[in-house]
Parts: sequence; C-alpha cells; structure tokens
Amino acid sequence: MELNQSNQFHNWFRGISAFTVLATFGLVILGGVVRVTDSGLGCPDWPACHGGIFPPLETKAIIEYSHRITASFLVGPLILFLFIASWMRYRQEKWILIPASLAFILVIAQAMLGGATVLAELPGATIMAHLAVGETLVATLVVIAVVAYRGPLSLKIPDWGVGKVRRFPVLVSIAGVAVFILLLSGSYVTITGAFGACTEWPVCNGDVIPEFRLQMNHMFHRYVAAVVGLFVLYSLHLGFRGRTQPIEIRVLSMSAVALFVAQVLVGAFVIWADFAQDIRALHLAMATAVWIAVSALVVMTFSSPGSRWSGASNG
Repeated sequence: MELNQSNQFHNWFRGISAFTVLATFGLVILGGVVRVTDSGLGCPDWPACHGGIFPPLETKAIIEYSHRITASFLVGPLILFLFIASWMRYRQEKWILIPASLAFILVIAQAMLGGATVLAELPGATIMAHLAVGETLVATLVVIAVVAYRGPLSLKIPDWGVGKVRRFPVLVSIAGVAVFILLLSGSYVTITGAFGACTEWPVCNGDVIPEFRLQMNHMFHRYVAAVVGLFVLYSLHLGFRGRTQPIEIRVLSMSAVALFVAQVLVGAFVIWADFAQDIRALHLAMATAVWIAVSALVVMTFSSPGSRWSGASNG
C-alpha cells in the first residue's frame, strides 16, 4: 500500500478512536443519570427488561434500558472495531495493540459487572467495581486516541521538560492516579448511603470534623478532594508555566485546571441546590471530564509527535 493510502487509513482510525472516547463519555453520563434517578433496578433482570426485549413505558425502566442499549449497540461495537483493526492493521504497534486489546477485555468485564450489579440488586462493592472498570476503560480509549493522533509513547522525560517543568511528567502521572482515587471516593459516599448526610458546604452541618459515621463518610470525599485538588492544581500549573511546552500541553493543562475548579463548584451547588438530580448528574459528568482531560494530558506528555508508524510502510 502506498504511503498516502496508509495515511488515509490512519485518519479513519483516528476519527473512530476519538468518537469512541466521546461515545464512552456519553455512556458514563447515562450511567450517572441511572444512579441519580435511582433507576438501577428499573430493569430488575438482565439482559432482558421485565422479561421482554423492550422496557415497559416507565421512566426508570426507560432510563436503565437506554444505558444498556448505548453500551450494547454503540460503545461495544466501536471498541470491537478498534480491537479488530488493531490486530489487522496495527499488530506491530504495541501502543495501539495492547490498549485496544485491554479495552476489549474491559468492555466485556464491564458488561458482566453491569449484569451482576442488577441481578445482585445493586451491592455497593459491585457498583464501585463497575465505576472503576468503566473509568479505566475510558482512560484506555484515551490512550488509543492520543497515540493515533500523535504517535507512540516514550517513557522518558520529553525534550521540552527543562528546569522546573522537568517535574511535570512525573507529577501529572501521579495526579492522574490521584484523580482516579478521588472518583472512587465519590462512589464510596454513594454506596455507603452518606450522600445527603451533609447539608452544608464546605462544612458539614456546622462541623469540620463531624461525629456521626455517615457524615464522616461524606466528609471523607471532601477531604480527599481538598488534598487531591491542591496536588493536581500544583502539578497542572507546571504544564502551562514557562515557554518550553508544546502549545497543546499548555492548552490542555489550562483546560484541565478549569474543569477541576468547575467540578468543585458544581459539587458545592449539589449541596446548595438541595441535591437536585440534574446538578448531581452534572457533577458525575464533570468528574469524568476531568479524568479524561488529565488522562489525555498524561498520554500526550509522553507521546512522540511526528513519529512515523511502522504500519505506514507495511502495505
């Protein structure tokens, strides 16, 4: 195959990989809507819904079923495509092949966890595992998309990492792990039934350190958010400080900071709006948006722009 034909294929793959990230983000938002509307048992059986192919005309059943349909007929096939394409066309590219294979495994595991969550009537541990696998899947798809656009990863400090900015690659990687922990701590609040235990922000019913267990569980997430937030903001400011970073690193670092600050404010509005469902859903969506931005920033930091794919000359 000629080089220009190969490049055309790469553009097609890039578009599909980017769209898959967006579709999976949409699926996560739908999952958040299922959670905040208490629609997890809208379809109490799996994979059917009330024993049928289509859900009954009930709001919770339709919300839950829409989540299943999106997973089964949009996100699942897209990930299957990436998996097949990686083995057929990118077998020599480990930064495409391995993440695409992992994404395929994760989406199967996610489907099984989703079914187990429903059949076991929403146990807390399974709900948290479902979230953890889902967010890991999102990050894996981000790897594929960024690598497809920018080139394979190199696990070393990039050339632009000089002076104080040299610490940025390591710190932003740690920040990514910290954001993931923050996501799980938010899920912990929900599964322990502590979501509405604190009706004030930033304190909890007048106390910084509350006495009751549920209130402490709720405040645990805020404590984690405070620690993680300070570390993430410090790490990300190195991404746009100075002049050595590529423009995309600078812009994405500033965007991630803006998203994180907005997420904190939305979290406060959840309390101030008396736990309104739409604000709660926005809070969950913003959390995943922060996760995507930081994940993309980590991958972009270690990617090699302009690297020539071995597949570009393999025909």
